[in-house]
Amino acid sequence: MIVKRVDLYSYYNIKRNDAEKGYLNIYCKENSYEVSFIRRYPAILIIPGGAYNSNSFREGEPVAIKFISKNIQSFVLEYTTRKFGVYPAQVLEGYLALRYIKENAKEFNIDDSLIGVIGFSAGGHLAGLISNNHLLDKFNDLSNHLPKIKFGAYIYPVNYFNKDGSHNLSFKNLTHNDPLIMGNLDFDKMITKNSPLAFFVSSFEDGLVNYKNTLSLVNQYSKLNLPFEVHIFNKGDHGVSLGDLSVYKKSHLSLERRVFGEWFNLLLNFLEVNKICIKDII
Repeated sequence: MIVKRVDLYSYYNIKRNDAEKGYLNIYCKENSYEVSFIRRYPAILIIPGGAYNSNSFREGEPVAIKFISKNIQSFVLEYTTRKFGVYPAQVLEGYLALRYIKENAKEFNIDDSLIGVIGFSAGGHLAGLISNNHLLDKFNDLSNHLPKIKFGAYIYPVNYFNKDGSHNLSFKNLTHNDPLIMGNLDFDKMITKNSPLAFFVSSFEDGLVNYKNTLSLVNQYSKLNLPFEVHIFNKGDHGVSLGDLSVYKKSHLSLERRVFGEWFNLLLNFLEVNKICIKDII
């Protein structure tokens, strides 16, 4: 197994403006002669939540390990949060991560036509920005050579600012409370006919990022007749992640959290029926 950490700013010889993060943690299977030397895997860029104030461990490494166990090469983005820098550093880091994955697809045995993103909470918002080419032209050559994103998975995603059920703190942290920027970063406004295949998950009981954020995204996909799948669970608090012992101690692992964690298997089914799976190249 390949496990390593890449400093994206250093790798692409980009000067940090402040103390930006921009690290990519890699968890990939190696091919073996006992199975196949010519196997190619799908890949997923994982973007944890944390209200743009932190990167949640619960939505990072444990999720990557779970995907690896299901034959999906995994990359976790440690992106810039409030105390380390300001928007649009996070968008640039997302693009650099995708570029790195595509450019190193051969090393990591990846089928570069099967690269997707998954984001949780505020990470779902960032996943929405990069999967819909937000500010792509702003970064010039730095945002070249990106893969075409095959799918996006958005788990209890932050969507819009200053509307019914919005999580305004995420936008304030992202922009350092800049009112001129906050109102122009709604995820659903960026969805176009070119947006990728989408998978949405939320909970009716989410008291932090209201499920209406997800409904608004689904509504926009529906208006544009874009393919999607959506699951809104009856029970479940915010930030459940996988809802298993990899992200909770036993005394905190409630039935509601375990049931909500079934989104992962639903996503695997979604990927399989859309032919996003291992390919043995002949």
